[in-house]
Amino acid sequence: MMVKKNTTLPKQRKQYLIIGNSAAGISAAREIRRQDARGRITMFSDEPTFGYSRVMLPLYLAGKIRKSGLMIAPRESYARLGIQLLRGDPVESINPKGQRALTRKGTHLPYDQLLVATGSSPRTLSVPGNTLAGIHYLRKINDAEDIRNDLSNFSGPVLIIGGGLVSVKSLEALVHKGRKVHMVISSDRILSQMLDQRASNLYRNLLQKKGVILRFHTDVLSFEGKERMEGACLSDGTFLACSLAIIGKGVKPNVAFLDGTGIGLNEGVVVDSRLATNLPSIYAAGDVAETLDPLKKKHQAQAIWPLAVEGGRVAGSNMASSVSTLRGALRMNVVDLLGLKAVSVGAEEGQEVLSYFPPGKSVYRKLVFSGGRLTGYLLVGDIRCAGVLTFLVKNGTPVSPADLEEGLERWFSFSPKLRSLAGQVKLS
Repeated sequence: MMVKKNTTLPKQRKQYLIIGNSAAGISAAREIRRQDARGRITMFSDEPTFGYSRVMLPLYLAGKIRKSGLMIAPRESYARLGIQLLRGDPVESINPKGQRALTRKGTHLPYDQLLVATGSSPRTLSVPGNTLAGIHYLRKINDAEDIRNDLSNFSGPVLIIGGGLVSVKSLEALVHKGRKVHMVISSDRILSQMLDQRASNLYRNLLQKKGVILRFHTDVLSFEGKERMEGACLSDGTFLACSLAIIGKGVKPNVAFLDGTGIGLNEGVVVDSRLATNLPSIYAAGDVAETLDPLKKKHQAQAIWPLAVEGGRVAGSNMASSVSTLRGALRMNVVDLLGLKAVSVGAEEGQEVLSYFPPGKSVYRKLVFSGGRLTGYLLVGDIRCAGVLTFLVKNGTPVSPADLEEGLERWFSFSPKLRSLAGQVKLS
């Protein structure tokens, strides 16, 4: 009897390249390894560190956690998952046709599947004197280390420029350390991308009680000093003497190395619901990716940590040949500043608005409706029910102002109506 030899070749191991080593990249790597035990995973980082949480940098700045407390992917996790991490050697160009990547140190690597998870960088303040010592941005561990060193070596007030999330969390760290803080904001309110005027005023009152000096509708015209900043000239005519400033004027996706590759770019990398780009075998996730906002019906980058984690997971799943989709990147922000919490989700304005704003209390509730549905909300102080309200927005559940108006003041306490609208979702 003849025995036919098995001439089937063993399945070739896939080569996965992940450009970036933060929330999206780490999440993608874990999902790939969960689905593909044999594939080769190589990650690239422009920093010498292992994976850490950027959103916790203000806590490290305040001295509330140690450096080790920032880590989300320590050294041993890469070995355990069989990941090669090239630290301090970022990818500087890719060749989509040849499916190869080139690093800063000249390493050429082929890929079968590639993920762009390069994150974002701070928007710089282009004014005279902006390169003086003492002027900082807070985006990486090294930034936090430099600020901590300056706080130890220089006394006096600190200038915070900008009123966004990075700025207010940096401010909180400085208040915790007992430093005098001046905050300069171009717009008319704190957290203008998240809060309306009423909500912002609650935080304004809180910060002023903590001794923070706030200046709205004000810009920095220049920094003054020789080698180190000695002060800042402001647009309201004030010269503010200080030797330390932290700038938080938003972020921009890191896409410069993709110019000329043919990958679809706006401000970030345009992706579909699978986190795939317009080119085969190339995906993008995290702050660098422009996902579809289901309410605005347009692509935009959103620097939100949970979205980066979920986007990385979806991208990793598709890279490993499964089918997974992201249901849309709903605008969502959460902040806890000096003990006052706020959640803002979805549309800020609509056809109808319900609000509850009791005098003398740090509580504010705003519900936004359009087309017979809840399309957004804003909660300050008491954020119970945020989870179920988010469910209603995400799922486009039919709901009218009349359905929720009765419970707005007492905050839907065990409201059967709200439960029935949201089904079996647990109230948060």
